[in-house]
Amino acid sequence: MSEVPKKGDTAPDVHDPHVQTDKTKVDFAPTSATPAEFKFYPDNPESTLNKYRFSAKDASRFFDPCQESANMSTRCLETNDYDRDKCREYFDAYRECKKQWLRARRQNRGQWESN
Repeated sequence: MSEVPKKGDTAPDVHDPHVQTDKTKVDFAPTSATPAEFKFYPDNPESTLNKYRFSAKDASRFFDPCQESANMSTRCLETNDYDRDKCREYFDAYRECKKQWLRARRQNRGQWESN
């Protein structure tokens, strides 16, 4: 029989090491990129680590490769007394991240399926 985790127990840190969470180091519009390559969210939904995690998860488990963007949206809401208008850009960034992930999954189905 497996032990039920106690309240307050947390899972080990499983963040993608390629996700930049230091705001001072984020460059959303690098000079070497074209506007089509600009990225407005910190996550990399197409990373090899995310592909591995998605294919290795149990069928009943939820996996969000855009979790950092989701966390940023939540923090914005909490900071701004749940005023959705003030957090619109965070919501848009999360949507763009999810669109990129779903587009990548459609184009390369074999890389995202469990073996």
